[in-house]
Formats: sequence, C-alpha cells, structure tokens
Amino acid sequence: MDTISAAQFFGMMFVSRITITIALNAQYAAGESLLDGILSYLLAMAVGFLLAVPVWLLHKRDPSLPIGETAVRVFGQFGKLIPLCYILYFWVMNGVSLALFQLFLLDNVNPDFPAFLILTALVAVAAYGAWRGLEAIARTSACVLVLLLLGTVLVFALVARRFQKENLEPLLAGGVSQLLRGAALFLSRTSLFAEMAVLLPFVKGRKVLGFSLWAGSTSLFVGVLIFLIAGCLGQYAYTQNFPVYALTSISEISSMQRLDAVFTGVWMMGLIVQTACGLYAFRVCVSSLTGNKLAPWIVFPSGAVMVGLGVGIASDYKMQTVFMDTRLWLILTGITAVLLPLVLLVGKAAARRKGERV
Repeated sequence: MDTISAAQFFGMMFVSRITITIALNAQYAAGESLLDGILSYLLAMAVGFLLAVPVWLLHKRDPSLPIGETAVRVFGQFGKLIPLCYILYFWVMNGVSLALFQLFLLDNVNPDFPAFLILTALVAVAAYGAWRGLEAIARTSACVLVLLLLGTVLVFALVARRFQKENLEPLLAGGVSQLLRGAALFLSRTSLFAEMAVLLPFVKGRKVLGFSLWAGSTSLFVGVLIFLIAGCLGQYAYTQNFPVYALTSISEISSMQRLDAVFTGVWMMGLIVQTACGLYAFRVCVSSLTGNKLAPWIVFPSGAVMVGLGVGIASDYKMQTVFMDTRLWLILTGITAVLLPLVLLVGKAAARRKGERV
C-alpha cells in the first residue's frame, strides 16, 4: 500500500494551506480591520479541532479503510453516494483554486498565450504525480516546502523594512461580525478535513501531533502575513484583489528588482501539490466505487474536469457568483468534514446493535 509519514502528509497540507491563503482577498478575510483576520484564523483553527473530531473517531474505528470503503461496507450500494460527495468536493474546490489562479494571471501577468494552457500544464504535472502515487507527491511537496519557506522568509524580511505601525488599526473596531465572517472564510477553504477522511489510512505515525503542528504553524504563517500586509499596505490592501501579490510587488533587491515573480512561482508550485493531493484523493474514492485497486489512470480525466471547471469559473460571471460563494464552500466543507463522517459513525453503531460486523 502507498503510505507516507504523518510529517509528510501534514507538510503537504501546510503547502496547500499557504497556497490557498496567498489567494485570499483582504475584504473577505479581514473586512474593516486587517488585523481582525489574525483572530479570525485562530478562531477557525479552534473550531477546526472540533470539526475534525468525527473524522478522527471514524478513522480510529477503521484505521485501514478510506471513508469510501467504510461507507460501502456500512450501507452497501447506497453507501457509494458518500465517495461521490467527496469526488464532487475535490472537483469544486480544486476548480475554484485553478480559477483564482487564472484570474490572477489575467489581471496581473497578462501572458502572451491563453492562460488556460498554464492551468493545463499545472494540472498535467499534478496528475502525473497523483498517478505515480502518494509518496511521489509527498517527496515533491517536501522540496516545494523548502523553496516556499525560503521564498517566504526572503519576502517577509524585505517588506518588513516598509512596515509602518501607523497603518495598524485597533482590533475588533467594527465588532465581532467581521471576526466571524473571516473565520467562516478560512474554515470554508480548509480542504484538510476532507483529505484526512480519505487519505489518513495511508498515513503512518503521530497523526494528532501532526494535525496540531499544522494548525499552529499555519496560524503563525497567516498571522505574520496579515500583520505585514496591514503594516505595509494599510487601506491600500482593500483595493487589491490579491493583496499578498501587492505586498511582494513593493519588495525590491537592487539586482532583482520586484519580487512578484517569486510570488507567482510559489503559487504555481503550491498549486501543483494541492491539485495532486486532490487528484490522489479522487483516485482513492473511485477505487471505493469500482473495487479496483486505486485505478491510477483515472486521475487524468479527473484533472481535465478540474481544468474545465476552473476555466469556466474564471471566464463566466454567472459561474463565479455560484462557485466563488463562501456559503457554498462552507456547506461543502461542513458536509465532508462533519456530516458524512457522523452518518457513518451512526450507521456503524446501528449495525453493531444488530450484531452485524462492519
């Protein structure tokens, strides 16, 4: 079986979290006060520990089974609806991430060729990684993580010279409504819960510790990032669709000039890892439906679906109003993180009372 360590798994999830975070819009994440976004993320992580409980309990009862196989054992053919729900989740959330990257390319880079070709190339690399297996993704993610951290330290060190404390605003100046809104946004874009439900059986080691370190390290990263955006950009951040890009754009080294290319490179590398994880999770869900052992070829048509969805969202305003809605993301996250694992826990408990073995 294709297995990785807990450190490798949560390292991949750290890369995915950073990839998602650098694409967030300041207006949605922070509202009237950027610094409130730090509190929002801490609240999201606190709630996240509670949301993860059903997944952990289900995994503890069947540590070797992905959630799709557990669903089929508990509910038979009807249980195949559960892996289908996870497939839909991975398609939608990865499609949204690809759409955001295409919008970024069109708004800030203006490539000389169609932007969807870049998405196609990124997903093709991700699909190849998912075809090779989870360990291949983990090894690639480790290299990306090192480069990401080096790039992050470089950018943070440079922008810190432009920090002005006058740009900082009091915490919770606009009340708690924006705090809750920001927490909902961060939770809605946390794919970790769904990926744990599907991939934890392939992870060995101290998983709870890994989850705790993931929550702590991402909180530190997001906190420092928002603090620097607030101190360096102030209200200007609200006028930018991608404030992290605006932050890197003001960073200069005499021989390198602006470091926005570093931002683009980090996003592309992180997007490959994030998409590869989603494709491998999709592959596992398909194996639950068909009974085939991880059917590796299926990741390529799945990647095509993600590219098509991403291009469609980026190109059509009506699709953006549907798929770029935080409420939709939150509903999908709630279903995959809490509802479906709870349904399986209840189903297993009912089966045990009837004397069935599941």
